[in-house]
Amino acid sequence: MRQVSLPIYPVTYPTGFRLNQNESQFPVPTRLHEQLSTLSFHDLHEYPVQPIDELFRRYAAYAGVEPNQLLVGCGSDEMIHVVTQALLSPEDVVLSPNPDFALYPIFTTIAHGRHVQTDGLSFDALVSSVEYYAPKLLLLSNPNNPTGKLWTVAELSDLAARVPYLVVDEAYIDFTPDASMISHLDAFPNVIVLRTLSKAFGLANVRLGFMVTTTELAAYFRQFVPPFNISGVSAKIANVFLQDSSYLDEAIAWHAEMRDKWSSLLATIGQVHPAKANFLYVTLDEPESIWSHLATNGIHTSRQSNGIRVTLGTEQALLATKRALMTWSPVSQP
Repeated sequence: MRQVSLPIYPVTYPTGFRLNQNESQFPVPTRLHEQLSTLSFHDLHEYPVQPIDELFRRYAAYAGVEPNQLLVGCGSDEMIHVVTQALLSPEDVVLSPNPDFALYPIFTTIAHGRHVQTDGLSFDALVSSVEYYAPKLLLLSNPNNPTGKLWTVAELSDLAARVPYLVVDEAYIDFTPDASMISHLDAFPNVIVLRTLSKAFGLANVRLGFMVTTTELAAYFRQFVPPFNISGVSAKIANVFLQDSSYLDEAIAWHAEMRDKWSSLLATIGQVHPAKANFLYVTLDEPESIWSHLATNGIHTSRQSNGIRVTLGTEQALLATKRALMTWSPVSQP
C-alpha cells in the first residue's frame, strides 16, 4: 500500500443557502422541464452509444471543434485524472498557480507526480516558477478558481511555448468565451483545454466534462478512457440543453445581473475581486469571523486563507446574506 496522505473532498449538504459549491442557482426554464419530461428511457438495458455520439456532435458544434478533438468524462475532474495519468511519469513536476483548484495536487499525487505552486497569481511569478521547476505540465484554471482572475490569451500563449504541456481548465469560460484557448489549438499542439457543463450550463448533477485538444492528443488520451464512461441518461439530458438556442444566453444574463447585486453587497465588507463567473472572491480583514457568522445564519460560503468565495445566489439568498451581515460586528482587538 502506498504511503499517501490525500485530503478527502468533503461532500456535505448543510441546511440553508449553499453558496460554497459554485453550483448554478439559475432556475431552469419551464420549456426545458417540459422537454426533459419527454425523454424516453426504453433503452436503459443498452450501453449508451447513440446518446453519447449525439453529445459529441452537439458539444463539438458548440465549442467550434471537430468531434474527434473531444473526450468526455464524469465531470472535468475525470479529465484531469486522465491527463495526469496519461502524461506523468514518477516524480514529473506539475506546476499550478497559488491559489488554484484543490484537486490538482490530488490527481498529480495519484499519478505519482510532484505538484508545486507559484508564490501568488502574477504572470511574472508563474514564468519564474516555470524556469525554476521546469514542469512537464502546467495546469491552471482560467478564470481562476477561487479568485476569478482571468489569464489572457497572450499570457497563456507565452506559457504554452515554455512547457511541454499546458492544461487550461476552462470550467467557467462559458461566461467569457473570448478568453478561451480553444480557437488557438492549431498554433499550440501541446495545449489541452478542459470544459464542464456544471457551471454556466447548471448541470452539476449530470456530471459531464470535456477535454478539447488536437486530434493527435485526443487519440492518445482516448486510450486511457474506458468505453461508456458516462451515463446515457446524462448524455440525453445534456443534449436537451445543448440544442436549446437561448438557454445559455439566459443563464449568463441572469448571472451578470446577480453578480452586480452581490458585488455591491459584498463590497460593504471587503475587497471584491473582478470576475466573470458564477462566484465572487472577497478579500477580508477577518475572514474566519465573517465565514463563521454567515454559516451560523445558514449561509454557507467557501472559506479561503484571506477571504471567502461566494457563489452567486438567488434574490432570496441575497436578502438573507444582507440581513446576516447587518448583525455581524468585527472582532474586538485586544
